[in-house]
Amino acid sequence: MKTYITILILLFCVQIEFANAQQNLPIGEVKNISNQNIEGTYQIQVINSRDQPYIPANLTQLVLNNRHATDVVHLNIGTNVRLKILPTSDINKSDFKPLEKIAHFAE
Repeated sequence: MKTYITILILLFCVQIEFANAQQNLPIGEVKNISNQNIEGTYQIQVINSRDQPYIPANLTQLVLNNRHATDVVHLNIGTNVRLKILPTSDINKSDFKPLEKIAHFAE
């Protein structure tokens, strides 16, 4: 019974945190972020590790805010983890090939 009550309390706390996180963004921005299809236009690159990378909650916003018109952007988002963001010019090409979401590299 104690386990059941503990689980209910934890679920309630998670729901409150989720609601608070969404309240911090203006409604228009939440809709804008959720309507963006950015899959395949960025890649999380893990260097010299086979561990699963930490993926930031604001990943979509990071990609949208740092995308360049003509240059590939690399952002360090953790120890041995960087974010590769393809430029708009590459994405709009007719022969565009989406990137895998996560890639592991040895350097």
